[in-house]
Amino acid sequence: MLASSHNQVLVVCSIIVAILASYTALNMASRVSSASGRSAVLWLVGGSFAMGFGIWSMHFIGMLAFRLPIALGYDVPLTLLSLLIAIASSALALYLVCQDKLPWGRLVSGGVLMGLGIACMHYTGMEAMRMNPHIFYVPWIVVLSIVIAIIASMAALWLAFRLREEAKRATFARIGAALVMGCAIIGMHYTGMAASKFPINSFCGAANSGIDTKWLAVLVIIVSLSVFAIALIVSMLDVRTSRLANSLPGFGRI
Repeated sequence: MLASSHNQVLVVCSIIVAILASYTALNMASRVSSASGRSAVLWLVGGSFAMGFGIWSMHFIGMLAFRLPIALGYDVPLTLLSLLIAIASSALALYLVCQDKLPWGRLVSGGVLMGLGIACMHYTGMEAMRMNPHIFYVPWIVVLSIVIAIIASMAALWLAFRLREEAKRATFARIGAALVMGCAIIGMHYTGMAASKFPINSFCGAANSGIDTKWLAVLVIIVSLSVFAIALIVSMLDVRTSRLANSLPGFGRI
């Protein structure tokens, strides 16, 4: 098998992105639960995109940290598909968190679907390399990576739902939930990478026809910073607007 390694600086960056994405999404999810109608839908969509892009960015920062002794690239359609899967999984998670109740049945099913979504995003992103011969996966490690994603997703959904009931400690609870959700993404990714084996004489079919790793790095950085900045700025503006509405007599009734 080809020898592989990871750039430790980029690994740390991927961890930070995963946690920031989770915190941003949870912050926006709290707006959904306190909003109604079209406003709630917009917050849900915004949170789904913020978290989805965050999960996707974390995966590809992790892939940029991954080193093989051959040139690498990524198939455009499969890369975009992995992004759509990440957004859809995030939308499901935030939708469940914003419901009035979260019974155990819904928590388990939601955690399973979210965990499978994260895993599906990861392995679709791996397929985007178009390796030949095909990547060999160690079965039991693949199963372990999916189990990690599901368990951590369930824990994150439960924490995210509970934090809505503790307004005074919402910030600390949200940070805790973001750490757990980040661990779901990170744990799944790097366990999945441990399951990946690349046979000798392998070559990347997308190295010449797909996205070059340098351009992918630029794209991921720009997208990540833009999404997080926009999401946090909008959240801050919403908080200030709400406070203004509460401080001015009759403002909220206009």
